[in-house]
Formats: sequence, C-alpha cells, structure tokens
Amino acid sequence: MKYVNIYGKKRNVGKKNVRFIRISENIPCILYGKDINIPFYTASENLKKVMRYGDIHGVNIKIEGYDKNIKAVQKEIQFDPVSDEILHVDFYKIEESKPIKLSLPVKFVGRPIGVTKGGEYYSLIRKLKIKAFPSDIPEFIKIDISSLDIGDRIIVKDLQNVKYSILDPVQTLIARVKNSRTTIKEEDNKNKEDKKQQKNK
Repeated sequence: MKYVNIYGKKRNVGKKNVRFIRISENIPCILYGKDINIPFYTASENLKKVMRYGDIHGVNIKIEGYDKNIKAVQKEIQFDPVSDEILHVDFYKIEESKPIKLSLPVKFVGRPIGVTKGGEYYSLIRKLKIKAFPSDIPEFIKIDISSLDIGDRIIVKDLQNVKYSILDPVQTLIARVKNSRTTIKEEDNKNKEDKKQQKNK
C-alpha cells in the first residue's frame, strides 16, 4: 500500500471554526481510532494530491504539536453537491496488528478471448471492499480477463486471496463476455443454413 504525507494543524470544533477553515482554503478533517480523536485541518492542495493518486490509500499524518507521524487510511470524504469541492475528510488510525476494511480499485488486464470471437465484454465493477492487515493490502486488485470466452464470467467467489478477504457478496458479478447482437445474428443465419442443407440432402 502506498502512502502520501499530509501536514495539518489541530483545530477547534464548531460551525464557525469550520466555516473559517474553508474560507482560508483549508479542509477540516478528523483523525480517529484506538485512543485517539484529533480534529485538524490541512491545506486543500494536500487532499487534492491524495485524490489525484487513485492507488494511494494510506497517509502519514503529521499534526503540529505531535511528535510522531500517524499512519492512517481515508475512511470518508464529504463533497459539496454543487461545486464538488471537498468539505470534510475522516481518517482512521492504522493498527499494524489489526486488520482493516477499505475499498480497493480493480484493474483488469488482458483482452478476453471471447471478444476476439465477436462477444461483448461487460463489467460495472470499479472497486471491491476488502479486509486485511495493513502490511498485506495491495495497491489494487488485479484481475486477468484474457481467458474469458463467450458465456464465461468472473464472480467474487473466483477471486479469493490468501492475503485478504473480499467482503462483497460471493455471487457479485465482476466481468463477463456475452453474445453480441452481431454474433447471435450470425449464429441464427448459420443454423438456418445448416437446416437448409439438411433438407437438400
């Protein structure tokens, strides 16, 4: 798992303080976990940097007045519904000895063999939720789809890994290759031609 550094300052809670922080082009955040609950703020550019790197899930948070950097993961982001600007971010402190839950991006590799035969590739999955120890968390979940033929599919049950558990339902569809309209039409024409030839025999 990749980490990015974030620098912040402790803040007071309350709507007025939050409003002032946002006007100053900073973003209110909170860091919580075992024996820790620190409201802080950081420059908006810091968090935009995190958002730019989709494979980064860990952060090293350095808060003014605290001696040590604190490793954490991003748990929740609130966006403005109109401007889409970041309003607030929750970070959860990592305990190396305890597994954590988070969503990882899915990266597909290869070209399905069924597509070369005229099939249609289908997938709506972009992320999967996993549970793992921090040291075992990959940057992303890599899925090889090159062996998918027409009619084949991949579900969560097919992706189990010894280093992490996927928490999505086991029957969740990850990817499949189905007959395209062109392929179905060609098969219908072929079947008609075969029947015609059999009648002529």
